[in-house]
Amino acid sequence: MGKNMTGLVKHYQNSMNGIPQLTNNWGSMINLLDAVLVHGFNHVPVLGLSKANAESITATINLGSGHGFIDRQVVRIAGSTNGWNGDHKVLSADTSSITIECTAEHPIVISGTASCFTAPADFEIVHQTPSESTEPKRAYRSTDPESLGLILLVHDFCSIGAATAGAKFAKVGLVENMTDINTIVGNQLPEDANNWGWDGTYHGCAKWYYANPQYGNAYDQRNDTQAPAAGGRTFDLVVDGKSMLLSVQNQWYNALYGLFEFYDAEIRGANAILAATGLNFNPTQAQNRYAAARGGLMTGFNNSTGPGDAASQAQAGLLWYNNSALRQDQKISRPIALGFMTNNTAIDATSSSNFLLQMPILDSSMVFRGSIPFARMQMGGGRNGTYFTDDGKIKCLSLYNGNFGSQNYAFAMESL
Repeated sequence: MGKNMTGLVKHYQNSMNGIPQLTNNWGSMINLLDAVLVHGFNHVPVLGLSKANAESITATINLGSGHGFIDRQVVRIAGSTNGWNGDHKVLSADTSSITIECTAEHPIVISGTASCFTAPADFEIVHQTPSESTEPKRAYRSTDPESLGLILLVHDFCSIGAATAGAKFAKVGLVENMTDINTIVGNQLPEDANNWGWDGTYHGCAKWYYANPQYGNAYDQRNDTQAPAAGGRTFDLVVDGKSMLLSVQNQWYNALYGLFEFYDAEIRGANAILAATGLNFNPTQAQNRYAAARGGLMTGFNNSTGPGDAASQAQAGLLWYNNSALRQDQKISRPIALGFMTNNTAIDATSSSNFLLQMPILDSSMVFRGSIPFARMQMGGGRNGTYFTDDGKIKCLSLYNGNFGSQNYAFAMESL
């Protein structure tokens, strides 16, 4: 990797040049994860690179017009023969060049036939289906030596007999090991072999939705057999090599999903949590659900108008280790103080009545276990937009759903 800028949190968004989109087509999630976690995207030849002087800790890369990189993202240089290969944060971008962070040890110019592209998160594909498969599956695993080494298994296709034209989602789970893409060895989360199947009524358990049925309002009930709207979805990902936060914004609802590794204060060691729709209620293709009920962590709801409402459900997440440090699915509970998160007042970035807290992980016994990487709770109100704090770039999302409460959450895009 050369003189790599280590410890960089990488963020991705649907507006980035060359990034695969989450559309109303099966397979969209795997296409996105392949690019973000493993391969990178938007490869652009480096036309030239220069530093102001040998001691400078910034460099300007000439890429030509239409390069598509944006400020504060992480790019990777490859093909250099004099030590420039590696990941670098973009400090600024114009129409034909970018300015990046570097070190005083980097050469003043670049040698070799180099290219620049959006840096992947350095996961690996352990097993996969052939490229021509109509039932795409992937087994992703972090290459970070400090990771728990769990495999994120993803199925992104419609099972035979289910509603092909209906909602689109990837079935997800954590597994201990695999001998091939179809054979799980050891433990898995959720502890349900039916997570990957379809029996005519039940369609898996843990799901990351990326194309919801087309709602008329937040309290409509729509089942998974009903068609979503065409086109792409707004999304954001934040990854640090071990944890991944995924925010998907559809009409009338936002969803917060992810795989998170964290220090568990109860067991005094590393643990993992999988956040997905379906980990806390009966997931069927035929059952009507409100918009927010497909929302994963669904942070911000504080209403209980009916059994289908998201507020009547716990947060949709499971811990890998229980409170005795044994491998056993353990549910999580809602964060505290959601009563402060119910209004939808427009609040500006400097308002003292709106603030962010790290999102705590409370288990089913309401015991504090740790904090979800990157995720933030909006307290005191809701605001939308991107803001800059001492620890970097923060994106806030607030969606008001009338009598069904509001979804207010945020995430850090450059730090934990």
